[in-house]
Amino acid sequence: MRKILIATHSTLASGALNSATFLIGNQSDISIIDAYVDETDYTQKIDQFFEYYNTEDEYVIFTDLFGGSVNQKIFTYKNNFEFFLITGFNLPILLEIILYNQSLTKEAVKQLVENCRKELQVVEVDSFESIAEDEESFL
Repeated sequence: MRKILIATHSTLASGALNSATFLIGNQSDISIIDAYVDETDYTQKIDQFFEYYNTEDEYVIFTDLFGGSVNQKIFTYKNNFEFFLITGFNLPILLEIILYNQSLTKEAVKQLVENCRKELQVVEVDSFESIAEDEESFL
């Protein structure tokens, strides 16, 4: 079973989960941490995520900023648990990881991340027309 945690500053985590749920339906094995929205210590939520850690399961954690406080805190758990830590995530990589129907390997995760980096781009008229032409060829 794949267990996913989205941990971000403020409400990006809950927003990302809401968007994913909108696009692909309810995902029961995804936890979120909206850090710093109140005085609660979000470390307890990380502990809860790993409370029933099982080496047979796959764990993937998304954080928003490489080197940010949330990312740094999650990184300290790498000493005790095996998991993939993806930072600077976008919605495409979140969806790819959720929908990936094979066991995740380091190489597979790196390839998925690389593929989804291409989704981050400046859209200009020429590139938009190219997309429109491609879509017409599918009709």
